[in-house]
Amino acid sequence: MKNLSNAVRAASVVLSLAFLLGSFQVGLAGQSTKQLAVKVQNAIGRYYAEPFNVTIRDDGIVHIQGQVNTLYDKLRIFDIVSKVRGVKDIEDALIVNTPTLPNDMIEANVRDQLMLVSSILEPNRIKVRVDNGIVFLSGKVSFQRERIAAETATSWQKGVKGIVDNITVMSPKKARSDQNLTAVLHDVMRDQFPLEKKVAFSVNKGVVTVTGNCSTLWAKRMIAKEFSRVTGIRKVINRLKVVPIIE
Repeated sequence: MKNLSNAVRAASVVLSLAFLLGSFQVGLAGQSTKQLAVKVQNAIGRYYAEPFNVTIRDDGIVHIQGQVNTLYDKLRIFDIVSKVRGVKDIEDALIVNTPTLPNDMIEANVRDQLMLVSSILEPNRIKVRVDNGIVFLSGKVSFQRERIAAETATSWQKGVKGIVDNITVMSPKKARSDQNLTAVLHDVMRDQFPLEKKVAFSVNKGVVTVTGNCSTLWAKRMIAKEFSRVTGIRKVINRLKVVPIIE
């Protein structure tokens, strides 16, 4: 009986310690959760003054509620929060408070914006379709930066509620081929220097030789500069002559 009594006492002690330890861990978890919420709020607050409701679910899962003006803001906040240490997952319940616009208007706005982004060297290769505010991007580009720039430019537009990105990127070897580089440079000339009709160029193993006439010294310098920015172009030999257009 004495041994049994001692065993009961020992079991009671173990259960009591387990209960206290469990309570202590819950307390730590609650404190850690609160600290993580503060960190997330502070991270968002560095860029946005709007109030957002941040709660922590389970272990490191962040739930965010609120409204933003553009899809770009929604994506940016997700990126900001994902960089906070301790965040293991994000439940993004942010609502994009953007006006409802006709599909054709959104499509036209997106296409116009893609033409204006200098880092997109081949905007005409990107296809745009809109369905109820969701923009579908497709086509093929030479470089990953073009795909990223297309997503960013699209996310800024009013009426855009979501993006489905089906753009494919060429392999580095194909993107840097003389044939593809020639096509890219033709796009640069058409989109950025449409009035310079007498400029010619050739590409040989990544070296571009530019010949012909241009209208201003500015055009001569900028054409060479824009060509040199294209990934895969190793050198630009500028033999353009400045021949002002007679008005």
